[in-house]
Amino acid sequence: MPLILSAAAAPEGVEATALFEARQPVTVSAQAVFTARQPVPVETAALFTALAPISTPNGASPLLTYDVDITGLPGEVLAATYDHQGPYEDLEVTIAGLYPLESPDVLVQLTGYADGVIVGQLPTRVFLSLSQEPETDEAAGTTTYRYRTSLDDVLRGLKLPELVPWKLNPSANLCAERQRLGVSGFVQQVFRERVDPAFLLESDPLRNSEWIEGLIDYSTLNITPLDLWDNTYGALGMELHVEPLGAGVRLVGRWPQPVTVQSGPEIPADVRLSSQPRYQRFQTPTRLTLRGAPHWTPLTPATLLDWIGAHPDRERLEQEIQPDREWFEPGESSGTSLVQRGYRKNRGQLTAQIEVTTDDVTVTETVDGEQETDLYRGVATGLKVTRTDYDPDCPARPIYQETRSASWAYALRGALSTLALPGPGLNITVLTGALLTYEVTRTTFRYSPQGYLAARTTSTERTGSVQQAGADLPPDQRGAITPRETLRQSVTERWAPVGGGQWAYDPGTSGQTLLPLYDTETGEAIRTVAVTRATPDAPRLTDQAPPSYDCRPYCEVIRDVLDDTGVTLHAGDAGRAEPQEVSVPMLAPADLLGAARQAMANTWHRQVTTLSVPFPVAYTPGMWLSDGRVQGLRITVSASESGLEVTSEITCARLLTDLLAPGQAGVEPYQADPQQGRAIMLARAGQGALARVVTGWDAEAGEPLVEHAPIRFRSGFPPAPGDELEWQLVRGQREATNARR
Repeated sequence: MPLILSAAAAPEGVEATALFEARQPVTVSAQAVFTARQPVPVETAALFTALAPISTPNGASPLLTYDVDITGLPGEVLAATYDHQGPYEDLEVTIAGLYPLESPDVLVQLTGYADGVIVGQLPTRVFLSLSQEPETDEAAGTTTYRYRTSLDDVLRGLKLPELVPWKLNPSANLCAERQRLGVSGFVQQVFRERVDPAFLLESDPLRNSEWIEGLIDYSTLNITPLDLWDNTYGALGMELHVEPLGAGVRLVGRWPQPVTVQSGPEIPADVRLSSQPRYQRFQTPTRLTLRGAPHWTPLTPATLLDWIGAHPDRERLEQEIQPDREWFEPGESSGTSLVQRGYRKNRGQLTAQIEVTTDDVTVTETVDGEQETDLYRGVATGLKVTRTDYDPDCPARPIYQETRSASWAYALRGALSTLALPGPGLNITVLTGALLTYEVTRTTFRYSPQGYLAARTTSTERTGSVQQAGADLPPDQRGAITPRETLRQSVTERWAPVGGGQWAYDPGTSGQTLLPLYDTETGEAIRTVAVTRATPDAPRLTDQAPPSYDCRPYCEVIRDVLDDTGVTLHAGDAGRAEPQEVSVPMLAPADLLGAARQAMANTWHRQVTTLSVPFPVAYTPGMWLSDGRVQGLRITVSASESGLEVTSEITCARLLTDLLAPGQAGVEPYQADPQQGRAIMLARAGQGALARVVTGWDAEAGEPLVEHAPIRFRSGFPPAPGDELEWQLVRGQREATNARR
């Protein structure tokens, strides 16, 4: 009468086929073939065990016998329990005699026979050290030893050094490059190099996840390998188990509960001593929210303008946002005066600007007793051109600035000239009088090694008086008007910290000026003379610090925008536990939905079956039977009238899908906190700003949920588009609590 046991193939399981055949008189032969599939390799041969419901001709049952090989102990074995529940492999042995000072190593091998044929076996297990002190029972005359095989001493006791690359060698320019570290490869490398060379990761929900320098940061300094696990895979609910590898164990990272529906070999009811199924239906949360790594957007001017889209003030926003641009502003008129301005930006800094003013000029003069007047319409009355140079080692810091302004003379019956202005921004031609000179203001900046402005010097040259050949002749016979004397002035400013938030500010003014020279006899002013003088200004303390500048290398990226990501699974009527929220700050947003489904399956309804058979088996946690995935194995060795008997108790779990399967849980977008949050300013608007507000994350579409919304300011305005705003809801309106660059 044959007994056939088979298991359906599963993607991550073990295939098994067993044929048991009874022959006369009573002979049991057994053969089992196991095919390992990745990622669950079988390192040791595991003999499937079963007893066929076979009787001898006289109705007798097959004779069960055991080999209990527990060696290394100083006395006779009276009882033993082998217990493997996942993280640990335990052994408790009671022997005859009192041996409180002994600390032996133990080798265990258990074999079961039916009429002399092997039907089950626990392969050799070795326990090398005691986990507890021996316990003696003087009344019974026995000693009990307790062993535990695990990697806890390394997992909890080893302190890691800093292993994150950018903590050891930071990048010089985060704009140009950011170092990245793959979570999966890093965790596996650390565990294989420092914990267990045979470490196996059965499932990898973080295979696409990364830590990124300056964005999604991490440090291993002074943490343990277990901390590393808890911060990564453990945050999703995965656990570290040990499984047999030869006579020892290896460490395995896996989901503690089955997350798929698989099968395996069947243990028939006729060979079970007991079988107790029970349901676990109250651990599934009604809603599971999984939050992942932020969605990173390097905010460039092009991206910001794309976010702004069509806007009434689009042109001005482009002028403000684009780092390299040349433009002019519409002229500002007042009466007959017209002011026009042009600008040039390079790498985000204003490097050149021009301002030209035109107006009507009236010249009145008495010639031969007659008053004559000339009117020059729309001629240039002012021209100011500014150039600014910046520190190549600190792109935001000015080191030199020069402003040149033109002076023209408009005389009676004078000739006009044309002046072409080549920019920046303005490409126009204006009418001018006779050019007298260009007056120049130069400013130089000196900075301390700490980066603050230590000194600033501004020197000015301007015309003090003019002259003309033939000034008393008729207008047609006079010469050109030219500068005669120049006035020069220097203004110096110095700053130095003196402590307590105070600064010593030392200003000073000096230069050359013109003073009239009087005749001591007549008392009349004859001419002017150049005199140098300094205007004293006492140093003073102030709490106003000098300007300081951000010396990071130039970067087109305005800022890094980090949008929260997440997904919510709704179990519907199948959910009976409180809602859960899990945050895994490095989980790739693209993997959110898959990881959330695995985490939900890990908590899903399941049937847990505890069964026992009268012989040893090698079904350790992680293997599959038809009753589900093995959660724990306990083998008990006890004394009987016929000697030592062996009983195996196996606990299995499998998913229940009668109400709903985990994959059928409803998917909802992650909803951000509606009461407060962060936003990116797009443009000024009324008494506040128009901002990009992220209200959540759509994991199925892989993109943030965004709306353009007003954010009100009680006073002032944020500095510029692209700034990050923090807001909170006040009386139904979003109100900014800050505006920072």
